[in-house]
Amino acid sequence: MNLDIDLNADLIPESYWRSAWACSECVHQPNVNTALMHVIKMQALEELRKQLAYTPFRSKVYMEFNQRDHYISQLTEEGRFIDLSDSFKDLNVAILRLATIAEPFHWSREKPLQDENLKSRIFKGVSYYCKMEADREDTGATRFHGSVFAIPVAAVNLFFFFLDDMEAVEKVTMEDPLTREVHKQLSRCALQAWTLPLRGDHTDSHPISPERFRQHVWWVGGNALTYRPSFYAAVVLQSVEMIDTMTHVVSHIFTPTSHTNSNVSFWNEGICADGFGWGHGPQAYNSGYPKDGILSGLNIIKELKGTPWEEEITCGNMDWLINFIRGLSWSHYKGWDAPMQSRHIFTRKMKDDVSYIYDLAQLLIENFSYLLTEEQLKEMNDLLDYKDIQRMDGYPSGYYKGVRYFWNNDDLIKKTDKLYFYLNMASNRCDGVEFAHIMADKLNLFTADGSYVIARDGTEWAESKGAWELASLPGITARYIETAKLVPATNWSGYNSIHPYAGGVARNDNGAAGFIFEKVDQKSVDGAGVIHEDGSNEIFGVKAYKSYFIMEDTIVCLGAGISDYRPELGSEIRTSINQTKWATDILYHTAGSPSIETFGMDNNGVKVTLKGYESSSKDIPWVKQDGILYAVLPEHTSGEVVMLAEERITHWELLNFSNSQADNELCPIFQIWVNHGQAPAQSKYSYLMYAGDQKPQSYLASNPVQIISNTTKLQAVANNNNSLIQAVFFDHETTCITESLKMKVSKPAVVMLEQEGDKLFITASDPYQDVNLDELIIYLTIPLVGVGITIDNEWHAVPIKMPGIPVVGKPNTVVVNIIAV
Repeated sequence: MNLDIDLNADLIPESYWRSAWACSECVHQPNVNTALMHVIKMQALEELRKQLAYTPFRSKVYMEFNQRDHYISQLTEEGRFIDLSDSFKDLNVAILRLATIAEPFHWSREKPLQDENLKSRIFKGVSYYCKMEADREDTGATRFHGSVFAIPVAAVNLFFFFLDDMEAVEKVTMEDPLTREVHKQLSRCALQAWTLPLRGDHTDSHPISPERFRQHVWWVGGNALTYRPSFYAAVVLQSVEMIDTMTHVVSHIFTPTSHTNSNVSFWNEGICADGFGWGHGPQAYNSGYPKDGILSGLNIIKELKGTPWEEEITCGNMDWLINFIRGLSWSHYKGWDAPMQSRHIFTRKMKDDVSYIYDLAQLLIENFSYLLTEEQLKEMNDLLDYKDIQRMDGYPSGYYKGVRYFWNNDDLIKKTDKLYFYLNMASNRCDGVEFAHIMADKLNLFTADGSYVIARDGTEWAESKGAWELASLPGITARYIETAKLVPATNWSGYNSIHPYAGGVARNDNGAAGFIFEKVDQKSVDGAGVIHEDGSNEIFGVKAYKSYFIMEDTIVCLGAGISDYRPELGSEIRTSINQTKWATDILYHTAGSPSIETFGMDNNGVKVTLKGYESSSKDIPWVKQDGILYAVLPEHTSGEVVMLAEERITHWELLNFSNSQADNELCPIFQIWVNHGQAPAQSKYSYLMYAGDQKPQSYLASNPVQIISNTTKLQAVANNNNSLIQAVFFDHETTCITESLKMKVSKPAVVMLEQEGDKLFITASDPYQDVNLDELIIYLTIPLVGVGITIDNEWHAVPIKMPGIPVVGKPNTVVVNIIAV
């Protein structure tokens, strides 16, 4: 193709990529082509543009501008919309309108629109509005994100719609000045996907380089390859160097990031080493930024097949991507995403779509089947055949079912066909859950405070969350405040804990996790450099040591050291056991009562105190509703235990910006909580949730759980025969004493002991994720034999190697033998 060399040289100077070659800050260097290879690639690029131009790219970006006849009526002969000003806001609208109006001209249509007058007005509009956009002087955060997402998308598609005219300009067969101006201004706007916003670092001088697509929220994940049309802009601009850069980028995005390598991982937001994905900082965002970036990368690789760049794609094995595909399935249950991730938790919707999991599997097979083992290929094909992640049976525990701890995200999850439990803890390593009251969720204030859902079919939270009191999310310990009194706010990092302690273990059907909760009373600067106004101060000032123990069908929750450090803010401190759909009759027993009561759904509602503040009874109060038994263990609980069932009106408009027009309705809610009172100091709680088939009386009579300790130094439990012992050591100088053994640790740790015959499975993790900690030593007072075990008096010391970067924090299991005595 005989390109207008002067035009392209002026638009994309060689310094945009050549300066990267000598840049000492560039870890990843762009490709350098021979002269012959450059020619070959240019020829391939011409064909690639024709191929991609058949289909508009992300046209949904401007599909909301669907009043085409109205827009045409407002477009003057000079190419101006008479109902729009020249403000930057209206500038964005004008360009998106032009894309909508122009789509019927798309050359690939069976009968492209032939209207020279309208085409002339569109071209004049492009010339005017796109020039105004590209001429804007501000190049910083204010250009995010319309100038780099929507406008370049519209520019790319406008270029595609009129490809014959644009190529005529490039071949110098088009002499029309207006058409040449349209080519120039569309090219300038498309280039903004690479040049804006300025980052204030070395990549501003060489935006066409792999480093441009690293280490910045604007340039990783979906922001890099999906919403920003970087690949399509490169094709429009026929830039070999841009495609070289894209090839390098997509070859490196399938490697993991974590807390311990995010400063060197290719993307610091993307596939996590634990199998989840990060977006907008170190926060779990499975259904958004990370999967969008990975999907786009795979699609780019697909488009480059049969081109010279195919040989330059070097991705290595696909183990991390397969781990990501598996991980994605854990945040979804029977048609619903767990309410723990993204700024769209409280968007009112009918179902949650996970088709992206199957899209990932399909693209993985299409692009990289030669890199997959026979077992991996079968697994991906099973996903495509079933199109149902709940049917992925026959795979090892932890792939799709069982119990799994996601150490990069402080999440412990149990997932089976009959039970789902998703716990979202907090640490100072992870961000909380973002929210933005002017466009998304308004009140994600408590979502990372140890909140959880426990469910059997997924509708438990989906059909009740619209009526939730947000200061009573299941599992959290917080100051009670009515949702209507919470102040809508924006915090792109969400709220986390000031403490670094958060860890967990998992193996087969069992797991344990614990953290120290104390909400950070500050906000971080967002991607645009803004700190948003404060909201509700009442959410701060509460501290608690919280642990969770999964023992097959039983989940035990312990809390200690519950204290209110800001009592002047008032109100009682509550630990919410559950807030869910009221779906069945309620069976309950109050402490000290000789009877068991039933409350039917045909009644209006009920509120019962199951245990009073001053109660000294050791009798266990319990409630069974919708297949879940809730039992509070009074010896380790300080406070009042209350159960409530009522019909409550939803308040969707308070929860998410997009719900402003949503209809509210009556919703049956079941709620149970521990009221620790006002200004508690060193309060505590202990309760269990049981999802098995035994009747409450017989289950509790079997003494299924022993509470070994519930303090700020150690929280630990055991089953009734001590074959399962789980412990959260906040302090490594304390000792865990059970009926069958004593245990201590060399460093703070989460530990699980599982005895199976004469074998003892010891699983442990480092809740501080210390990169310098090579091993944990678990000391036990039972005779053991195994690799590396040493004996000191009564103690048998079992060394457990801690995983290194990037999987620091991952639980590790060793197996030893118990010596019969």
